Amino acid sequence: MDFEQTLFPEIRKLSPRPALTIRTRTRGNGIASLFESGYESIARLLREKGAQPSGPPFALYYQMDGDDLEVEFGFPLKEPVDGSGSIKATWTPSGKALVTVYTGPYSSLESAYEFLMKCVAENKLTPNGIAYEVYLDDPSETPSKKLKTQVALLLAEK
Repeated sequence: MDFEQTLFPEIRKLSPRPALTIRTRTRGNGIASLFESGYESIARLLREKGAQPSGPPFALYYQMDGDDLEVEFGFPLKEPVDGSGSIKATWTPSGKALVTVYTGPYSSLESAYEFLMKCVAENKLTPNGIAYEVYLDDPSETPSKKLKTQVALLLAEK
């Protein structure tokens, strides 16, 4: 698949929304199990509080140095909900971002980042170092080759 012909970049202004998240460090090979247990913990807390997500799950990557990841992941909400323990009440990102939608397995998401970095260079944009993924499909219901993921690079304020 030629990703440069199937990915389309767009600069969007993101509006913050309340969220419940877990922020931690992990190794790349541990991300799937971390997300599985973490998203379930957040969903359980939401049920206990009588709240529901207002959109699909997301992850923010603050550091992606090799196999060392600093990640914050969770669900957006309509109204703020108090966190508990490692689950914190926070907000989704705001400001400008370079965004594309990638279709395919999570294991090949790197191609979307390569595409966005090429767009950054060609358009002389300045990322702020945070990557933002929104998982538009449920991997337990959608074949991996059809999974849609919104991938964004947050841009530095000028």
